[in-house]
Amino acid sequence: MYKNVMVASSKRQATAMIAWMKLDADVWEPLSYGDPVTKLYAHAKLVRPSEGVDQAHSDWVFEKLVPNLCLTATTVPPNWKIPQEHVE
Repeated sequence: MYKNVMVASSKRQATAMIAWMKLDADVWEPLSYGDPVTKLYAHAKLVRPSEGVDQAHSDWVFEKLVPNLCLTATTVPPNWKIPQEHVE
């Protein structure tokens, strides 16, 4: 079974979100934007970067994270979206 991933500005922030949302820490793995993605994940939750969103965040999500997801990517809070001006 694949683990899920919580993505934030740092692994510490991602770990805090896992605890705050009362998610099972054995099922959810913390990851920070820009980290190497070396395995497949089932689901991903993205936390808005504390320093603000920039192109590097979007590039990393679309180029590194999404190809390594089996199921879904959602955001925290649910209505937050990564800017996609470059997508037509």
